[in-house]
Amino acid sequence: MLLAFIDGIGFGEWIVLLAVILLVVGPKRLPLTARAFARHYARFRRAAESFKRQILDMDTQMDNAIQDAVKDIMDDPSAPQSTAAQSADAQGSAVDPPVSPPLDSESPDGH
Repeated sequence: MLLAFIDGIGFGEWIVLLAVILLVVGPKRLPLTARAFARHYARFRRAAESFKRQILDMDTQMDNAIQDAVKDIMDDPSAPQSTAAQSADAQGSAVDPPVSPPLDSESPDGH
């Protein structure tokens, strides 16, 4: 993949761009300038690929760590419950059971 903006440049724009570069750099220094540009561009590409590999490696390591943690939790039933599960259990046991409404034969005042 070349530079991202190359897709949007037409043939006429390339001609103008090359003419400007030729005028600015000059015909004698054009080969040296092109080699220097290519060298710097290659160095930039290597650095970008290295950075991309590092990010992907960190992502893979995080996925593996998460999968290992989930596996450990699922494999060990005697492991303590999570804090959320413990608080839900505590709240559930503290709630009073529902009260059923009085039957039609009983009056609310006890008669």
